[in-house]
Amino acid sequence: MVGSDKPSRPVIRRRKRRWFWLIVLLLALGAGGTYALLEKPWQARPKVVASEMLSVGPVSQVLAVNGRIAARTSVTVRAAVSAQAVAVLAGEGDEVAAGQVLVRLDDSLVQSQLQQARAALDSQQVRQSQAAAAADRARALGDNATRSSLEDAELALAGAINETARLQAALEQVEKQREQYVITAPIAGVVLSRGVDQGQLVDPQTQLFTIADTGDLVVETDVDELYSSRVSKGLKALLKPVGATVAQHGTVVFAAPTVDAATGGRAIKISFDDAVSLPVGLTVNANVIVEEVPEALSIPRAAIVTEGTQSHVMVIADGVARLREITFDDWPADRVIVTSGLVPGDVVILAPATVKAGDMVTAG
Repeated sequence: MVGSDKPSRPVIRRRKRRWFWLIVLLLALGAGGTYALLEKPWQARPKVVASEMLSVGPVSQVLAVNGRIAARTSVTVRAAVSAQAVAVLAGEGDEVAAGQVLVRLDDSLVQSQLQQARAALDSQQVRQSQAAAAADRARALGDNATRSSLEDAELALAGAINETARLQAALEQVEKQREQYVITAPIAGVVLSRGVDQGQLVDPQTQLFTIADTGDLVVETDVDELYSSRVSKGLKALLKPVGATVAQHGTVVFAAPTVDAATGGRAIKISFDDAVSLPVGLTVNANVIVEEVPEALSIPRAAIVTEGTQSHVMVIADGVARLREITFDDWPADRVIVTSGLVPGDVVILAPATVKAGDMVTAG
């Protein structure tokens, strides 16, 4: 076979591969150069941080607490005597009127005492009538009666009158004792609990019933002593019972004059501005509006760093993170009111732990 000047096929394939990789290399160098020209990776780039620009606006200081529904008027009914319950005439959940009979106790002993007292009084009234008749006869004799006989008749009548009064008082006392064997409702309301059954022996320590006026409900709760001085009667509140979707307006109607030394809490009661029908004991989320400031600077509590007695935030100034000492009104809320150290327009970094003073930053 005669030789040829044309390169062989393997040579041609090798040349094509070289040109392919050369083109790839040139494209990569071009892309890298374009990236370097545009991005300039050798230059320091600012860190993007979450931030907030401050502005003046209305701020409410709200104290959030949990409480429970209670009746403003609630009474525990007990017996004044020890006896067996022979009739229980009301049950849990019943509505009762003031004076309505709730329990009748066995009064057989006091009934016997009452009969004896009445019999003694009846006999004494007869004796008093006899003494009065004798005194009348002695007076009628006039000068014919001796002085001593008249005096004896008058003294006998006076003694009989006194004894009659004593026995009358004794009878009234027994009658009042008998009344204690009939337990009545002291107020109108709903029976919240019943602690007596027919046939049970009760005494003055036994809680027979708890009756409450469920037409006048309040929320009972307490506030921590740290903030108790800021809570007073007349403050407005938003009340949201568990299960409700809309909060209702309320007013603080009672603030205890003392702090409970055992719990460190100050008891308060909040009434509903509009009448409600809710079960006693239901949990209620209460937001007491302690103060409303029409113009204030507020920042998230998470943006504040406190070390010892000093507090500071990190702000963005000319693209650099700067430390700024502040003072603020400490309050148990996600946002607090800044009292010094910041002005409207300052840009506060929301996560100060992610930067240090002097870092180049930009607002995200």
